Amino acid sequence: MWYLVICVAAILTAGYFAFRYFTLVYALGKVTEELEEIQKDLTQNQMLHLPVPSRPLGRLLSCCNRALEGLRDERQSYEKREKEFKEQIEHISHDLRTPLTVILGYLKLMKLHREKEANNSCSTVEKELEEVLMIVEKKAETMNNLVTQFYDFSRLQAGGNELKLHKVDAVRILKEALLGSHQILEQASLEIETKLPKGPVWVLGEEGALERIFLNLLQNAGRYAQSYLRIAVEEQGHQRCISFVNDTGKLTKDQVPHLFERFYMQDSSRTRGSTGLGLTIAKALAEGMGAQLEAVLLDEDLKQNLATISFELRIKAI
Repeated sequence: MWYLVICVAAILTAGYFAFRYFTLVYALGKVTEELEEIQKDLTQNQMLHLPVPSRPLGRLLSCCNRALEGLRDERQSYEKREKEFKEQIEHISHDLRTPLTVILGYLKLMKLHREKEANNSCSTVEKELEEVLMIVEKKAETMNNLVTQFYDFSRLQAGGNELKLHKVDAVRILKEALLGSHQILEQASLEIETKLPKGPVWVLGEEGALERIFLNLLQNAGRYAQSYLRIAVEEQGHQRCISFVNDTGKLTKDQVPHLFERFYMQDSSRTRGSTGLGLTIAKALAEGMGAQLEAVLLDEDLKQNLATISFELRIKAI
């Protein structure tokens, strides 16, 4: 009798496991079909479904569905970034073409003036030529600035450009950058206030990188500052904080985290001669020296559409 019971139990157990096996094979087949269908078009919000009740298989499908959601989110984010990138490239291409077109136009005009000058010597022609040359020179400088920013950005993105750090005088470099940015700051009619130590301020950095950071921050102020720019150097423990504070319009708290993003431009109506890479390059160079560059919104007046922002470079002191 007991032998019969054992045989029946064995048959039932074998039947159960056989049923579970074929059920699992069937479920995996259905899941495979769904996956193949989803792969044909990942843009559709399709999910895997559990063909038969199974807790382990259900957990597996849940993980797969979360992975599919992640892929879709990443794809949508990528498509959005690509669209923004294409729009930014269009803007930059326009910025690059504009000075070139002007330069070519004025060169043709110069050629005509030269022909007039050959036929009729006249001081008026010479004066016009001088004015044309000044405009051509200005546009060429704008073009050079754009190309330089692209070059700096591409070099930083490519990597392998490790900065060699040594003892440098940050105040001297800052003063030289201020002299180099005199024209753009003067054109912006800004009230400049500096609070700099009389003696040198020694920091661990790289002279060329520091100069580029200061120039980019000053050019940014020249484009976006409303009425003033305050520059100060302060001691903060083992660091030196070099701050550039200015008032500006059309800037909100939500925009501040995006200021260092590549090609981001705060005001599209004031971007002539700009690639939107200046702050991106400045931050990358600061990080390359082990320093930190951040933007802090100090004040925001929504009624008058004004804000006060501070760009702060913190670098190790020596």
